[in-house]
Amino acid sequence: MKALITIVLIVGVYLFGRSIFDQYKAKQQKEEAAAKAANGPADGLDGMPSNFEPSLQAAMAQGAPALRQWLERYASHIQDPKLAAIQLDYVVLVSRSDPVEAKRIFQAVKQRVPKNSPVYGRVKKLDATYGQ
Repeated sequence: MKALITIVLIVGVYLFGRSIFDQYKAKQQKEEAAAKAANGPADGLDGMPSNFEPSLQAAMAQGAPALRQWLERYASHIQDPKLAAIQLDYVVLVSRSDPVEAKRIFQAVKQRVPKNSPVYGRVKKLDATYGQ
């Protein structure tokens, strides 16, 4: 009987310790996520105020026409490289419905983006599809 009680106590202490450890890890992950969100944009690109992010995500979720309207409204407030990344997203979204528009926007981005830009790799990948 003593052995059974001892085993039950050991299992209980283990489960209690494990639950406390899991709560600690969850709290630590929340704090790290909050610190990461406060430090800067999720994609690591500079050039856009953080208060535009929710409206950008909503426009991207609604599709190419909504993203086009968003770009027309806010593009003057955004700088490269973030502007170039958003425009490349628009190029990919609009390419099925309006390939001429997609190529026009892509060429404008391609001419504007220098080789040392963080989005240059993406421009090179899309160049085979939307380039000359």
